[in-house]
Amino acid sequence: MIAAAVLSGQESSGLQAAYDEAFLEMAAQGQSTFVASGDEGAYAASRDLASTNVSIQTPSDSPFVTAAGGSTLPWTGSVHGTDGSATVSVPAQRIWGWDYLWGPIAQVSGVPLAAVAESNVAGSTGGFSSVDPTPSYQRDVGGTADFHAVQYLTPTDYTQVAPGLTEPLEWNLNPTPSVTFGIGGGRAVPDVSADADADPETGYLVYGASVGGLNEYGGTSFVAPQLNGSTAVIDSYLGHRVGFWNPAIYHAVANGDGSLFTQLNTAGTSNDNILYTGNPGQAYNQGVGLGLPDLAKLAGLFGAQLPF
Repeated sequence: MIAAAVLSGQESSGLQAAYDEAFLEMAAQGQSTFVASGDEGAYAASRDLASTNVSIQTPSDSPFVTAAGGSTLPWTGSVHGTDGSATVSVPAQRIWGWDYLWGPIAQVSGVPLAAVAESNVAGSTGGFSSVDPTPSYQRDVGGTADFHAVQYLTPTDYTQVAPGLTEPLEWNLNPTPSVTFGIGGGRAVPDVSADADADPETGYLVYGASVGGLNEYGGTSFVAPQLNGSTAVIDSYLGHRVGFWNPAIYHAVANGDGSLFTQLNTAGTSNDNILYTGNPGQAYNQGVGLGLPDLAKLAGLFGAQLPF
């Protein structure tokens, strides 16, 4: 995404480095910084560039921030359209990915499944940075350099979108993908998914007079502020700032403390962000990162660290 903007002359080639420098300074000062990973599953560039390549967002890929992903809570409901109604059921908490809605929407709308899929690419954005290398704190944690995937969407129709940059603009759909294994490289995103209501279907009631009162919203943009607020409570409880989360949480997990997080590691099409699924037996996956934190236990972990 940044590459296209730089090559088109819309952004400076130093933009990524500027983000990293600012976030590094904040981390060195003992500040905790949280950035939403995004809401486009494994295809972050599809929203602004209409590119269908596998991608994540900046600045959530900075190694000096804690990137926040999200999940979907169990729920059962219905979708309605011109061709009737269809039941939607999510029996267990899962990585947020709207592939579970594609079939019911196609059933009630008369729209081909491929078209429904392409217009509903939404989920917890995660994957690997093509700019920032793997940070040292991720190197010893299983799953940060490998992945399991269910590839519903295969990028196609490669076209030049900026001088010197060719990107895919269309997808081919496989509605029943098998689980595959691969190796990735670069900064892995997200880090945690502290909020279980990122999916708007199991999200928050938000009041807005301009939109007619209470409406339901969601997205990883709800997650990062909740982590920030949780950190403020932990700071108050401990009497000092806990600082940048990532070195402490990854170190603890690498040394066997699996109690800090609830991981969503089932591999398959019932637990994915439109591409990346659970990594069985590993501490990390690209859908929810290390998982859903136990904030009380994290407070204990941070309390054992030297204060800022």
